Amino acid sequence: MAISGAQPQQPQQPHSQQPTASAMPAYQFNPYAQPPVPPGPPGPPGPPPAPPARGGGPRWLWALGGVVLASVTWVVTLMATGALDNEPSPDFRGHQFHHDMCETAKLDAFKKQYEVREPDSDNPDGYSSQQEGIDVSTCSRTLTQRGETSSTPPTTYVTTRAEWHKKSDPTGEFASSQRIWEDQETGQYKYEITPVKGFGDEAYLIEEQRGDTLGSLKLHVRAGWMTYEMSWSWFGGGVDEHYEPPSASEVTGWMKEDTRATLEALKQPDSSKAPGRDPSA
Repeated sequence: MAISGAQPQQPQQPHSQQPTASAMPAYQFNPYAQPPVPPGPPGPPGPPPAPPARGGGPRWLWALGGVVLASVTWVVTLMATGALDNEPSPDFRGHQFHHDMCETAKLDAFKKQYEVREPDSDNPDGYSSQQEGIDVSTCSRTLTQRGETSSTPPTTYVTTRAEWHKKSDPTGEFASSQRIWEDQETGQYKYEITPVKGFGDEAYLIEEQRGDTLGSLKLHVRAGWMTYEMSWSWFGGGVDEHYEPPSASEVTGWMKEDTRATLEALKQPDSSKAPGRDPSA
């Protein structure tokens, strides 16, 4: 029998009870969440935490300030030691610039066999130039055999040239610049390059053969950043006249004697002065 006043109990519907949030896994509640990774073995300890920034500022500002301070200290150190000075320090081994190479270069050995022809006033036999990177002084003279009476005698030329390299050290390329002559050989011209001892830091003799005849000789010397060259060349006389040049050994002896004397003269102060320009500038 039913009791009066009591409400009839409703039948429970399936799925009427929803799970609570505490009972629902996160990856079910949020479809983008990943399921938890099971714990594994402990890894190596990480780096210690950075100290708190002083004054409450970001730590990267303090790191940047340390880098700037270190850079300033490094630059100041380089300036104090002269490491920032990129200007080269040329060493000429005591050889000074001379404006008039015709006055400075010695030809005493050649003058025993030859007379020096005086140049025309309109055609000087030498020149000099002083530039920011290099100074140059050169002289070219014509020699004739003493006692020669022919109207078309053989002609000998002797050229002396000194260069003061003020911005670059010629050491690394000096030997190679002599070897260049070997690649200029032809069927008629042949060249032989020989190292020579006793002159500056290094020296070379370049011998040129024109067919079966000695054509020219060059003695090239490097003393520090200064280079000096004496060259000798010979040309025969008239078409109907036959002359033979002196031997290579004889000319080499003259060149060595006069080159040695000229290098000593270059160590003395220049007694000449370029017109309108101070040679020491």
